[in-house]
Amino acid sequence: MAESREVKEMVAHRERGYFLFGLFLLTGALVLVLPSGCQPSASGGKTPATQASGNTAALAGASNPATSQGAKPVEVEVTMLLPKIFVEEALYDFGDVGPETTQTAKFAFKNTGKGTLRISQVKTCCGVKARGVKNGQEYAPGKGGVLEFDCVFGSYPGPMRRTIHLYTNDPDQNVVALAIKAKIVRRVDYKPQRLRLFLRQENGGCGEIALTSLDGQPFSIAGFRSTANALTAEIDPAVKATEFVLKPKANMDTLKRNHRGQISIQLTHPECKNVRILYDVVPEFTVNPPQVMLFNLKAEQSVPREIWIISNYQDEFEIESTDSQKGMVKVVDQKKVGNRYQLKVEVTPPAREGERAVLSDVLEVKIKDGETLSIAFRGFY
Repeated sequence: MAESREVKEMVAHRERGYFLFGLFLLTGALVLVLPSGCQPSASGGKTPATQASGNTAALAGASNPATSQGAKPVEVEVTMLLPKIFVEEALYDFGDVGPETTQTAKFAFKNTGKGTLRISQVKTCCGVKARGVKNGQEYAPGKGGVLEFDCVFGSYPGPMRRTIHLYTNDPDQNVVALAIKAKIVRRVDYKPQRLRLFLRQENGGCGEIALTSLDGQPFSIAGFRSTANALTAEIDPAVKATEFVLKPKANMDTLKRNHRGQISIQLTHPECKNVRILYDVVPEFTVNPPQVMLFNLKAEQSVPREIWIISNYQDEFEIESTDSQKGMVKVVDQKKVGNRYQLKVEVTPPAREGERAVLSDVLEVKIKDGETLSIAFRGFY
Protein backbone atom coordinates (compact mmCIF):
# COMPACT_ATOMS: atom_id res chain seq x y z
CA MET A 1 0.00 0.00 0.00
CA ALA A 2 2.87 2.38 0.89
CA GLU A 3 4.54 1.69 -2.45
CA SER A 4 1.28 2.31 -4.29
CA ARG A 5 0.88 5.67 -2.53
CA GLU A 6 4.41 6.72 -3.51
CA VAL A 7 3.76 5.83 -7.14
CA LYS A 8 0.59 7.91 -7.19
CA GLU A 9 2.41 10.92 -5.71
CA MET A 10 5.14 10.65 -8.33
CA VAL A 11 2.56 10.58 -11.16
CA ALA A 12 0.71 13.56 -9.71
CA HIS A 13 3.96 15.50 -9.38
CA ARG A 14 4.86 14.74 -13.02
CA GLU A 15 1.45 15.90 -14.24
CA ARG A 16 1.81 19.20 -12.35
CA GLY A 17 5.19 19.70 -14.07
CA TYR A 18 3.67 19.10 -17.48
CA PHE A 19 0.88 21.58 -16.68
CA LEU A 20 3.32 24.33 -15.60
CA PHE A 21 5.48 23.77 -18.71
CA GLY A 22 2.43 24.03 -20.96
CA LEU A 23 1.33 27.21 -19.17
CA PHE A 24 4.81 28.69 -19.73
CA LEU A 25 4.66 27.97 -23.46
CA LEU A 26 1.17 29.52 -23.70
CA THR A 27 2.34 32.67 -21.89
CA GLY A 28 5.31 33.06 -24.28
CA ALA A 29 3.03 32.68 -27.27
CA LEU A 30 0.73 35.44 -25.98
CA VAL A 31 3.72 37.76 -25.50
CA LEU A 32 4.72 37.21 -29.12
CA VAL A 33 1.16 37.80 -30.36
CA LEU A 34 0.61 40.97 -28.27
CA PRO A 35 3.65 43.30 -28.79
CA SER A 36 3.53 46.91 -27.62
CA GLY A 37 2.54 49.73 -30.08
CA CYS A 38 0.21 49.79 -33.08
CA GLN A 39 2.41 50.32 -36.14
CA PRO A 40 1.19 48.98 -39.51
CA SER A 41 2.42 45.54 -40.42
CA ALA A 42 4.87 45.05 -43.28
CA SER A 43 2.19 43.29 -45.30
CA GLY A 44 -0.06 46.35 -45.14
CA GLY A 45 -2.82 44.40 -43.32
CA LYS A 46 -3.99 44.63 -39.69
CA THR A 47 -1.69 46.04 -37.07
CA PRO A 48 -0.47 43.69 -34.33
CA ALA A 49 -2.80 45.40 -31.85
CA THR A 50 -5.69 44.72 -34.17
CA GLN A 51 -4.61 41.10 -34.55
CA ALA A 52 -4.50 40.73 -30.81
CA SER A 53 -7.92 42.27 -30.50
CA GLY A 54 -9.14 39.85 -33.15
CA ASN A 55 -7.67 36.92 -31.29
CA THR A 56 -9.35 38.08 -28.10
CA ALA A 57 -12.64 38.44 -29.92
CA ALA A 58 -12.23 34.95 -31.32
CA LEU A 59 -11.66 33.54 -27.89
CA ALA A 60 -14.67 35.41 -26.59
CA GLY A 61 -16.70 34.25 -29.56
CA ALA A 62 -16.30 30.69 -28.50
CA SER A 63 -18.65 31.42 -25.64
CA ASN A 64 -20.70 34.20 -27.38
CA PRO A 65 -22.09 33.24 -30.81
CA ALA A 66 -23.18 36.80 -31.58
CA THR A 67 -19.67 38.09 -31.01
CA SER A 68 -18.05 35.34 -33.09
CA GLN A 69 -19.68 36.69 -36.30
CA GLY A 70 -17.77 40.03 -35.92
CA ALA A 71 -18.67 43.48 -37.39
CA LYS A 72 -18.32 44.34 -41.11
CA PRO A 73 -15.34 46.66 -41.92
CA VAL A 74 -16.19 50.30 -42.78
CA GLU A 75 -14.73 51.57 -46.10
CA VAL A 76 -13.84 55.30 -46.19
CA GLU A 77 -13.88 56.92 -49.66
CA VAL A 78 -11.51 59.92 -50.06
CA THR A 79 -12.41 62.39 -52.85
CA MET A 80 -9.99 65.19 -53.92
CA LEU A 81 -11.60 68.38 -55.19
CA LEU A 82 -9.66 69.14 -58.37
CA PRO A 83 -10.06 72.06 -60.77
CA LYS A 84 -10.54 71.65 -64.51
CA ILE A 85 -10.14 74.45 -67.05
CA PHE A 86 -12.33 74.47 -70.15
CA VAL A 87 -11.65 76.90 -73.01
CA GLU A 88 -14.54 77.51 -75.34
CA GLU A 89 -12.25 78.11 -78.35
CA ALA A 90 -8.46 77.86 -78.08
CA LEU A 91 -7.79 79.38 -81.53
CA TYR A 92 -8.69 82.86 -82.69
CA ASP A 93 -8.37 83.62 -86.41
CA PHE A 94 -8.39 87.30 -87.35
CA GLY A 95 -8.46 86.45 -91.06
CA ASP A 96 -7.04 89.14 -93.37
CA VAL A 97 -5.58 92.15 -91.58
CA GLY A 98 -3.66 95.21 -92.67
CA PRO A 99 0.06 95.66 -91.93
CA GLU A 100 1.05 97.51 -88.77
CA THR A 101 -2.51 97.51 -87.45
CA THR A 102 -3.82 96.58 -84.00
CA GLN A 103 -6.91 94.48 -83.33
CA THR A 104 -8.57 93.23 -80.14
CA ALA A 105 -10.14 89.85 -79.34
CA LYS A 106 -10.71 87.56 -76.35
CA PHE A 107 -10.61 83.99 -75.06
CA ALA A 108 -13.29 82.75 -72.63
CA PHE A 109 -12.69 79.91 -70.16
CA LYS A 110 -14.52 78.21 -67.27
CA ASN A 111 -13.69 76.06 -64.26
CA THR A 112 -15.69 72.85 -64.77
CA GLY A 113 -13.98 71.00 -61.93
CA LYS A 114 -14.80 70.74 -58.21
CA GLY A 115 -11.76 72.55 -56.86
CA THR A 116 -10.61 76.17 -57.11
CA LEU A 117 -8.89 76.99 -60.40
CA ARG A 118 -5.80 79.19 -60.13
CA ILE A 119 -4.12 80.95 -63.06
CA SER A 120 -0.55 81.27 -61.82
CA GLN A 121 0.80 83.09 -64.89
CA VAL A 122 -0.33 84.59 -68.19
CA LYS A 123 2.57 84.54 -70.64
CA THR A 124 2.31 86.44 -73.93
CA CYS A 125 4.63 86.72 -76.92
CA CYS A 126 5.86 89.67 -78.99
CA GLY A 127 3.15 91.90 -80.39
CA VAL A 128 0.48 90.62 -77.97
CA LYS A 129 -0.71 92.40 -74.82
CA ALA A 130 -3.19 90.59 -72.54
CA ARG A 131 -5.53 91.92 -69.86
CA GLY A 132 -8.51 90.78 -67.78
CA VAL A 133 -6.71 87.90 -66.03
CA LYS A 134 -4.01 88.56 -63.46
CA ASN A 135 -1.25 86.23 -62.31
CA GLY A 136 -2.53 84.30 -59.30
CA GLN A 137 -6.21 84.95 -60.02
CA GLU A 138 -8.58 82.21 -58.79
CA TYR A 139 -11.96 80.94 -59.99
CA ALA A 140 -14.42 78.90 -57.93
CA PRO A 141 -16.08 75.81 -59.43
CA GLY A 142 -18.56 76.83 -62.12
CA LYS A 143 -17.01 80.28 -62.51
CA GLY A 144 -15.01 81.54 -65.50
CA GLY A 145 -13.09 84.45 -66.91
CA VAL A 146 -12.33 86.31 -70.11
CA LEU A 147 -8.80 86.98 -71.32
CA GLU A 148 -8.77 90.00 -73.63
CA PHE A 149 -5.77 90.78 -75.80
CA ASP A 150 -4.49 93.33 -78.30
CA CYS A 151 -2.49 92.02 -81.26
CA VAL A 152 -0.14 94.30 -83.20
CA PHE A 153 0.54 92.98 -86.70
CA GLY A 154 3.81 93.31 -88.58
CA SER A 155 4.59 95.35 -91.65
CA TYR A 156 5.34 92.53 -94.09
CA PRO A 157 2.56 90.61 -95.89
CA GLY A 158 2.13 86.92 -95.11
CA PRO A 159 0.76 84.52 -92.48
CA MET A 160 1.29 85.25 -88.78
CA ARG A 161 0.87 83.10 -85.68
CA ARG A 162 1.18 84.00 -82.00
CA THR A 163 0.52 82.07 -78.77
CA ILE A 164 -0.62 82.99 -75.27
CA HIS A 165 0.14 80.47 -72.49
CA LEU A 166 -1.96 80.09 -69.33
CA TYR A 167 -0.22 78.30 -66.44
CA THR A 168 -2.83 76.65 -64.17
CA ASN A 169 -3.20 74.23 -61.24
CA ASP A 170 -5.34 71.88 -63.36
CA PRO A 171 -3.47 68.56 -63.00
CA ASP A 172 -4.45 67.57 -66.54
CA GLN A 173 -3.66 70.93 -68.16
CA ASN A 174 -0.82 72.68 -66.39
CA VAL A 175 -0.22 74.83 -69.48
CA VAL A 176 -3.00 75.89 -71.84
CA ALA A 177 -1.91 77.23 -75.27
CA LEU A 178 -4.19 79.84 -76.83
CA ALA A 179 -3.34 80.31 -80.51
CA ILE A 180 -3.73 83.47 -82.59
CA LYS A 181 -3.47 83.51 -86.37
CA ALA A 182 -3.93 86.05 -89.15
CA LYS A 183 -2.90 86.82 -92.69
CA ILE A 184 -1.28 90.20 -93.20
CA VAL A 185 -2.29 91.65 -96.56
CA ARG A 186 -1.29 94.96 -98.08
CA ARG A 187 -4.14 97.49 -98.05
CA VAL A 188 -2.20 100.23 -99.85
CA ASP A 189 0.10 99.44 -102.74
CA TYR A 190 3.18 101.59 -103.37
CA LYS A 191 5.61 101.77 -106.27
CA PRO A 192 8.53 101.60 -106.40
CA GLN A 193 9.04 99.44 -103.33
CA ARG A 194 12.76 100.32 -103.24
CA LEU A 195 14.72 103.26 -104.62
CA ARG A 196 18.19 103.25 -106.18
CA LEU A 197 19.69 106.72 -106.25
CA PHE A 198 22.73 108.12 -108.07
CA LEU A 199 25.00 111.00 -107.11
CA ARG A 200 25.68 112.02 -110.71
CA GLN A 201 22.06 112.17 -111.85
CA GLU A 202 19.61 115.01 -111.55
CA ASN A 203 17.59 114.77 -108.33
CA GLY A 204 19.57 111.63 -107.55
CA GLY A 205 17.61 109.79 -110.21
CA CYS A 206 14.61 109.72 -107.87
CA GLY A 207 11.31 109.38 -109.71
CA GLU A 208 7.70 109.55 -108.57
CA ILE A 209 6.15 107.45 -105.81
CA ALA A 210 2.61 106.16 -106.46
CA LEU A 211 0.24 105.12 -103.64
CA THR A 212 -2.99 103.20 -104.36
CA SER A 213 -5.73 101.93 -102.04
CA LEU A 214 -6.32 98.23 -102.75
CA ASP A 215 -9.63 97.98 -100.89
CA GLY A 216 -11.18 101.19 -102.22
CA GLN A 217 -10.87 102.90 -98.84
CA PRO A 218 -9.88 106.59 -99.30
CA PHE A 219 -7.07 107.97 -97.16
CA SER A 220 -4.88 111.03 -96.65
CA ILE A 221 -1.11 111.45 -96.46
CA ALA A 222 -0.40 112.74 -92.98
CA GLY A 223 3.40 112.92 -93.12
CA PHE A 224 6.55 112.32 -95.16
CA ARG A 225 9.99 111.71 -93.57
CA SER A 226 13.33 110.26 -94.66
CA THR A 227 16.70 109.42 -93.13
CA ALA A 228 18.65 112.60 -92.37
CA ASN A 229 15.96 114.47 -94.34
CA ALA A 230 17.74 113.44 -97.55
CA LEU A 231 14.41 113.24 -99.45
CA THR A 232 11.39 115.54 -99.03
CA ALA A 233 7.98 115.82 -100.70
CA GLU A 234 5.09 118.26 -100.70
CA ILE A 235 1.87 116.85 -99.20
CA ASP A 236 -1.57 118.15 -98.24
CA PRO A 237 -3.04 116.27 -95.25
CA ALA A 238 -6.49 117.71 -96.03
CA VAL A 239 -6.73 115.88 -99.35
CA LYS A 240 -8.40 112.45 -99.23
CA ALA A 241 -8.31 110.03 -102.17
CA THR A 242 -7.66 106.42 -103.20
CA GLU A 243 -4.58 107.32 -105.29
CA PHE A 244 -1.65 109.68 -104.79
CA VAL A 245 1.50 110.51 -106.75
CA LEU A 246 4.39 112.06 -104.82
CA LYS A 247 7.42 113.79 -106.33
CA PRO A 248 10.32 113.56 -103.83
CA LYS A 249 13.20 116.06 -103.97
CA ALA A 250 16.72 114.85 -103.18
CA ASN A 251 19.31 116.73 -101.12
CA MET A 252 22.47 115.66 -102.95
CA ASP A 253 24.92 116.78 -100.24
CA THR A 254 23.05 114.74 -97.66
CA LEU A 255 22.89 111.68 -99.93
CA LYS A 256 26.69 111.77 -100.29
CA ARG A 257 26.94 111.17 -96.51
CA ASN A 258 24.00 108.77 -96.21
CA HIS A 259 24.25 105.99 -98.76
CA ARG A 260 21.42 103.99 -97.21
CA GLY A 261 18.14 104.98 -95.60
CA GLN A 262 14.38 104.83 -95.79
CA ILE A 263 11.31 106.93 -96.52
CA SER A 264 8.42 106.79 -94.06
CA ILE A 265 4.98 107.92 -95.31
CA GLN A 266 2.21 108.25 -92.70
CA LEU A 267 -1.33 107.50 -93.91
CA THR A 268 -4.84 107.76 -92.46
CA HIS A 269 -6.04 104.50 -93.99
CA PRO A 270 -7.74 102.47 -91.19
CA GLU A 271 -5.67 99.36 -91.97
CA CYS A 272 -2.46 100.92 -93.28
CA LYS A 273 -0.97 103.63 -91.12
CA ASN A 274 2.51 103.69 -92.60
CA VAL A 275 4.42 102.87 -95.77
CA ARG A 276 8.22 102.41 -95.70
CA ILE A 277 10.40 102.55 -98.79
CA LEU A 278 14.10 101.72 -98.52
CA TYR A 279 16.68 103.49 -100.67
CA ASP A 280 20.32 102.91 -101.64
CA VAL A 281 22.73 105.48 -103.05
CA VAL A 282 25.41 104.36 -105.48
CA PRO A 283 28.57 105.91 -103.98
CA GLU A 284 31.30 107.48 -106.03
CA PHE A 285 33.76 104.73 -105.10
CA THR A 286 33.58 101.09 -104.17
CA VAL A 287 36.29 99.43 -102.09
CA ASN A 288 36.79 95.71 -102.66
CA PRO A 289 36.98 94.13 -100.14
CA PRO A 290 35.28 96.75 -97.96
CA GLN A 291 37.13 95.37 -94.91
CA VAL A 292 40.00 92.93 -94.39
CA MET A 293 39.96 89.98 -91.95
CA LEU A 294 43.22 88.18 -91.00
CA PHE A 295 43.67 84.94 -89.03
CA ASN A 296 46.55 82.99 -87.42
CA LEU A 297 48.77 86.06 -87.26
CA LYS A 298 52.28 85.94 -85.84
CA ALA A 299 54.01 88.90 -84.30
CA GLU A 300 56.34 90.84 -86.61
CA GLN A 301 55.49 88.62 -89.60
CA SER A 302 53.94 90.60 -92.46
CA VAL A 303 50.88 89.36 -94.32
CA PRO A 304 50.23 90.62 -97.90
CA ARG A 305 46.78 91.66 -99.12
CA GLU A 306 45.31 93.27 -102.27
CA ILE A 307 42.67 96.01 -102.35
CA TRP A 308 40.84 97.55 -105.32
CA ILE A 309 39.31 101.04 -105.39
CA ILE A 310 36.76 101.47 -108.19
CA SER A 311 35.05 104.59 -109.55
CA ASN A 312 31.34 103.79 -109.95
CA TYR A 313 30.79 106.71 -112.34
CA GLN A 314 33.69 105.93 -114.67
CA ASP A 315 35.58 109.05 -113.61
CA GLU A 316 39.34 109.42 -113.71
CA PHE A 317 40.79 109.91 -110.22
CA GLU A 318 44.05 109.93 -108.35
CA ILE A 319 45.03 108.77 -104.88
CA GLU A 320 46.56 111.67 -103.06
CA SER A 321 47.77 109.86 -99.95
CA THR A 322 47.36 106.78 -97.72
CA ASP A 323 47.70 106.58 -93.96
CA SER A 324 47.47 103.80 -91.37
CA GLN A 325 45.98 104.95 -88.07
CA LYS A 326 48.07 102.53 -85.96
CA GLY A 327 50.94 101.92 -88.35
CA MET A 328 50.20 98.21 -88.88
CA VAL A 329 49.16 98.57 -92.53
CA LYS A 330 51.64 99.70 -95.20
CA VAL A 331 50.93 100.31 -98.91
CA VAL A 332 53.90 98.76 -100.74
CA ASP A 333 52.59 99.33 -104.27
CA GLN A 334 49.72 101.05 -106.08
CA LYS A 335 48.84 100.82 -109.76
CA LYS A 336 46.19 102.61 -111.80
CA VAL A 337 44.14 100.42 -114.13
CA GLY A 338 41.61 102.50 -116.09
CA ASN A 339 39.14 103.98 -113.63
CA ARG A 340 40.39 101.89 -110.73
CA TYR A 341 43.39 101.51 -108.47
CA GLN A 342 45.09 98.36 -107.27
CA LEU A 343 46.71 98.64 -103.84
CA LYS A 344 49.12 96.05 -102.50
CA VAL A 345 49.48 96.27 -98.75
CA GLU A 346 51.30 94.47 -95.97
CA VAL A 347 49.89 94.03 -92.49
CA THR A 348 52.54 93.59 -89.78
CA PRO A 349 51.16 92.55 -86.37
CA PRO A 350 52.99 93.93 -83.34
CA ALA A 351 54.18 91.77 -80.47
CA ARG A 352 51.31 90.43 -78.39
CA GLU A 353 50.61 92.22 -75.16
CA GLY A 354 49.57 89.76 -72.47
CA GLU A 355 46.56 87.68 -73.47
CA ARG A 356 45.45 90.04 -76.22
CA ALA A 357 44.50 87.99 -79.29
CA VAL A 358 42.84 90.62 -81.51
CA LEU A 359 44.23 93.59 -83.40
CA SER A 360 42.63 96.29 -85.53
CA ASP A 361 43.67 99.16 -87.74
CA VAL A 362 42.19 101.50 -90.36
CA LEU A 363 43.78 102.46 -93.66
CA GLU A 364 42.62 105.87 -94.88
CA VAL A 365 42.86 106.57 -98.62
CA LYS A 366 42.55 110.25 -99.62
CA ILE A 367 41.16 110.82 -103.12
CA LYS A 368 42.54 113.98 -104.74
CA ASP A 369 39.85 116.70 -104.73
CA GLY A 370 37.45 114.14 -103.29
CA GLU A 371 36.51 112.14 -100.24
CA THR A 372 38.58 110.02 -97.90
CA LEU A 373 37.89 106.27 -97.94
CA SER A 374 38.34 104.23 -94.75
CA ILE A 375 39.25 100.53 -94.96
CA ALA A 376 39.03 98.54 -91.71
CA PHE A 377 41.52 95.79 -90.88
CA ARG A 378 40.88 93.23 -88.17
CA GLY A 379 43.12 90.31 -87.25
CA PHE A 380 43.51 87.43 -84.79
CA TYR A 381 46.76 85.91 -83.47
